Amino acid sequence: MKRLELPHQLADYLCPVNGLCDVYEWKTGKRIPEELIFYSKAGFQMISQKKAAVPKMIFMGQGSIGKREYEFWKGIIGYEVIAGEGKCFRTTMKNVRELLDKDIPVILFGLDMFYLPYQRKFYHRQHIPGHVVLMTGYDEANVYVHDNSKAEVQTIPIAELELAWAEDYIGISKKNAYFGIDMKSPETDMAWIVRKGIGKNAETYLSSPLSFIGQKGLDRFIGEFSEWKNIFSEEELQKIYSHFIEYTGSILPELPYEISGRRSGIINPHRASRDKFAQTLVKYKNFFGEEAWEEAAHHFQKGGKIIEKIVDGFIEDVTNCSFGQPEKYIPLFQVLRGCEEEAFCKILYTQN
Repeated sequence: MKRLELPHQLADYLCPVNGLCDVYEWKTGKRIPEELIFYSKAGFQMISQKKAAVPKMIFMGQGSIGKREYEFWKGIIGYEVIAGEGKCFRTTMKNVRELLDKDIPVILFGLDMFYLPYQRKFYHRQHIPGHVVLMTGYDEANVYVHDNSKAEVQTIPIAELELAWAEDYIGISKKNAYFGIDMKSPETDMAWIVRKGIGKNAETYLSSPLSFIGQKGLDRFIGEFSEWKNIFSEEELQKIYSHFIEYTGSILPELPYEISGRRSGIINPHRASRDKFAQTLVKYKNFFGEEAWEEAAHHFQKGGKIIEKIVDGFIEDVTNCSFGQPEKYIPLFQVLRGCEEEAFCKILYTQN
């Protein structure tokens, strides 16, 4: 049996970074705002896989979530990541217990809420994969976790955890994925952490060495998008458009009612979190002494509205199975490119 006593705060819909912020506060007594960690990864990424179910996957973020997220921040915040995935459950439990025994909290990644008893809305009612919690303890029958949506420590029976953790998560992680956060020597200047992380992301967007990420990726997409109607089948185009729509949800990935036929009850505009990042920049600009963030926020807000307009068109195309006029979106993507460039340049300017 092992139990670590860590501070914890609620952070709705920010489960991928909530545990990371808990560990940082545990080690420093300071709290990095989850919003700045999570929403600052705005950007662009186009994954091309000819044989995949979705041959062109567009993400309006850089690095997505999962291992890349934790690797991005480790050198800035000051921790080491001990990661594992794809192994059998028994081996995985042995590994995470050993980390807890060394006082290293462990992020459990890609859980299905259908099997989490404390998630009463979804438990044995609805499959919600991809959830992330911070494991802070265990005994023979249970693990104990911090959940971003719950104030107190929560209990997951080990038998339920095995089921919740049994599937890969949409190409982001394999089953039984975990990330031990060994924060031996954290950077205590929180303002430096935030500026460095946001600035690094801006620099990556504007001058990525990879052709599928950032501005280069967006340019490549704009250059080839009009030809996709001649390359992919109608079924493939429907999947490509639907993927784009789903992953532009500002709060979480979600297909709108017009396509899914379901209403989640969550206010979730399809602005690719540009609206959330803009609000966060304005909220913290005075705290961190970055007045220029307000101007960057203006460009992100504008870009978010353009993304929403594109999504509205994509929804109509998907519902009508009509993909013959992709050219009509090119001017919108070009305007979006300008908004993104202005926003990231303004952020990068504040670093100099």
